[in-house]
Amino acid sequence: MIAATDHPDKEVPMPTTDPFARLSEAASFTLTSTSVRDGQPLAEAQLSGSDVSPQLSWSGAPLGTRSYAITVYDPDAPTMSGFWHWAVVNLPASVTSLPEGAEPPEPAVQLPNDLGQPRFAGAAPPAGHGPHRYFITVHALDVEDLGLPADSSPAVLDFTMFTHTLGRATLVGTAETPGPERIEVSRLIPAPAEAVFAVLADPQGHVDIDASGMLMDAEGKPVEQAGDRFVVHMNREALGDFPLGKYDVDVVITTLEPNKEIAWTIEGGQRPYIRHLYGYRLEPAEGGTLVTSYYDWSEIEESWKARNIFPVVPESALKATLGILERTVARRS
Repeated sequence: MIAATDHPDKEVPMPTTDPFARLSEAASFTLTSTSVRDGQPLAEAQLSGSDVSPQLSWSGAPLGTRSYAITVYDPDAPTMSGFWHWAVVNLPASVTSLPEGAEPPEPAVQLPNDLGQPRFAGAAPPAGHGPHRYFITVHALDVEDLGLPADSSPAVLDFTMFTHTLGRATLVGTAETPGPERIEVSRLIPAPAEAVFAVLADPQGHVDIDASGMLMDAEGKPVEQAGDRFVVHMNREALGDFPLGKYDVDVVITTLEPNKEIAWTIEGGQRPYIRHLYGYRLEPAEGGTLVTSYYDWSEIEESWKARNIFPVVPESALKATLGILERTVARRS
């Protein structure tokens, strides 16, 4: 299999959902932090496992402010209600800063976060879920005490503040947990390993098992060792995503163990080369050969990694190619 992405050029965007969109307008004031840079990734101290609340300082709250509340909220969590990491209520109006990791002064109360714990919970976005935003907000309120029980949820706090909010000051930190950098799928093909490997070592075999419709033809002899290469003629119009038309790529064999494993990378028209890998492992099994198709992007070139577009081949494509491989082996036999 050869990827349909010799020219990937799109990035996974940062989510843009505004968690304040359904709230009433409120005056803005200034919030700064030595722990968090607005719009930038959170420091390790503010990630899960460290769980250190950020340093915060604020000024310019509206006249009539009688207390503050602080919330840290992730609207991008894979839930219908986001995820609340921190909620502090009843901070006196005389308090205008909190040191990093400090307990809020009395009579302030830390409410249970969405882990059920009355503390700051560091960011922990699910692996592979993309970038998350963490809205760190100081709310200026018109009452000294919201009258909430100490076991109230942050959502109840948010609801209760609705009619008492005079102003808000917000910083946004981000965090992302990389997902797995390899996909593997397997299929039992009712044929000996030699027959399967013959298709995978043949340049034309790559065209025959293509599931994307992009591979038009190939030139070159069957590969025999790592370092061998052949040319594949591509036509991007099959996908209709980028107007690249027809172009050629070189398939460069990186691993070759006859009848056991073959892997390769692609060298196309763009520089630097991506260096993602495609491959197959073959194992004898009852009824034929267990064939594992894999796609690995763990060693891609750094400038490509920064584009945050990988994997460019879905698991479904690997599965489809294995099905076509079985059919191709049967026809050739």
